[in-house]
Amino acid sequence: MCDLGKRRILLWLMLVSMSIVLFSMGVLAGKTEFDENNIVLRFGAVSDLHYTQGAAKFEECLRQLYQKAGENKLDAIFVAGDLTDGGSLSEVQTLKRTLDKVELAKKGTEFIFALGNHDIAFDSKPYNGEVFKKGLGDYAYKGATAEEIKNGNHHMVVNGYHFIAVNCKYYNGGCHHANEDLEWLKKALDEAVADDPAKPIFVATHPVIYDTVYGSKEGSYWYSTNINQVLKGYPQVFTFGGHLHFPLNDERNINQKSYTALGCGGTLYCSLEGAINGIKPIDTGGGMEPGDCHNFSQGLYLEVDKNNNVRITRMDFINKAEIKKPWIVPSPKEDKSHLQAYTLEAMSANNKAPYFEKNAAITIKRMTKRMIYFDFDAAKDDDLVYYYEIHLIEHDTGYPAGYNHTITYSDFYRSANPEQMKTKLSKTAKINDFKVLFGLLETDREYVLRVIAVDTFGLKSEPICSDPFYGVE
Repeated sequence: MCDLGKRRILLWLMLVSMSIVLFSMGVLAGKTEFDENNIVLRFGAVSDLHYTQGAAKFEECLRQLYQKAGENKLDAIFVAGDLTDGGSLSEVQTLKRTLDKVELAKKGTEFIFALGNHDIAFDSKPYNGEVFKKGLGDYAYKGATAEEIKNGNHHMVVNGYHFIAVNCKYYNGGCHHANEDLEWLKKALDEAVADDPAKPIFVATHPVIYDTVYGSKEGSYWYSTNINQVLKGYPQVFTFGGHLHFPLNDERNINQKSYTALGCGGTLYCSLEGAINGIKPIDTGGGMEPGDCHNFSQGLYLEVDKNNNVRITRMDFINKAEIKKPWIVPSPKEDKSHLQAYTLEAMSANNKAPYFEKNAAITIKRMTKRMIYFDFDAAKDDDLVYYYEIHLIEHDTGYPAGYNHTITYSDFYRSANPEQMKTKLSKTAKINDFKVLFGLLETDREYVLRVIAVDTFGLKSEPICSDPFYGVE
């Protein structure tokens, strides 16, 4: 063979090798090409409708999901529990009226759902599926057996893709799935894999799964401790959880380990962490709901292309906007390489700490004996600022004035685009939030407030400080 021919072969081999490397890098970076022109499945994934009080918001959610699908058929609505407030027949019948009103059946959209803790009346009606079948009629449990309906479990195929909704019957005393439901789930998963191991499988259950998505270590009432023992053997799985109502603006709502786990937000209202590192935020009144929690409604819109790649769009139904950029998960691979882009480590690898601009300031607006009213300029971040630490400091010593600092959330959950977050925040803190002795400041001593911004992955900014101020009588 001549030298020219050898060089051509060598060049060809180098190009092939580079293509393989670049393709692998694209997969690892979550840059899989989604085939926009060959979408074979479209569905909405939502949670926590809470009928009847949530009727108007769910109706608006459906309207926007159909609008997102456009001229194409919305193939399914997949609900991760808490369709109702109390699991009563009247609530379920009100939900049916909404589905009738939007002509779900006429549009060919399947309705598939898991039951939530509210739907089983807080553990008192663990086998409440029959009430939902009675109230929803043909919308509910299509093709399910009487035993599946009783248990609130449903497995059906839509456009060749398997949807599995599994009930969780136990929340009080530690959330966990019953063995009978885990056995049913494994059987359903095995059937899906036997049908086609290269296709994603979609699984809805109301609680999030321990140590997966945002909030999945919040407390034993909120996460399931034992369903992972079944799911971890099925890398094709996408799980959908609700229960927490945590905002989808946070990138931790997707998590990949043995499978892909997703939070669904909530269509009625949002909640936030009740405490961070043991410190309770000043925004939630000692609970988990901020004062503006009802100015919120979110869910997911998913598409699958002919190559089994999945695109996940986060929807903000209040602002009628898409939240940031879609997540794209490659088709399932035997080597599990499709599970590498959205690990906690991969998502935080290039994360940068938030920062305050040079002219950022804190202004003490008003003082009372037990309260501080203050404004401060918001920090910047490469994604978003999650919360702020507020420290009350003795000006002369530099020591904390009390035993604790306090924290306050940013408005990250109110804006689909982080660039539209507030540039100035107004907050009110009780002196007692800082665990100051007797809850009072000394009138002859100067103090300063120090504010530190923290992002979703825990990186912190340099602090900014207020001018000194005195306690008041």
